[in-house]
Amino acid sequence: MDFRKIAKKSAEILRSKKGRDILILDVRKISDFTDYLVLASGTSDTHIKTLLIEIEENIKFSPYKKETKHKTKWVVIDYGGVVVHIFHDAVRKFYNLEGNWAAAKKVVIKPQKKHRIRGIRKQKSRR
Repeated sequence: MDFRKIAKKSAEILRSKKGRDILILDVRKISDFTDYLVLASGTSDTHIKTLLIEIEENIKFSPYKKETKHKTKWVVIDYGGVVVHIFHDAVRKFYNLEGNWAAAKKVVIKPQKKHRIRGIRKQKSRR
């Protein structure tokens, strides 16, 4: 199983549903319980639930464990080699997983393609 691909797919799913501040950490050299951590923020309890549902529906195998903490302010989905964390901003800042795993290598996530609308130009004002 390619856990790197699963981590990247998780990040893409989160991004497609407007997850914020998405980060993949490669913790293989510093962790004995997982290979990758995927971190993302949601804007509300409903948004976090939506992100959770999208991950569950699009990652095609069952997680080992799923936990919801603080009334959906932090969701953890453990796929073994990939652990996905979805937080409210305040909870994410408080627990500071990025700081706790500062020695981890960050995995590059391809930038999302920007959609350009053709035929619309900003007109220069004439004076």
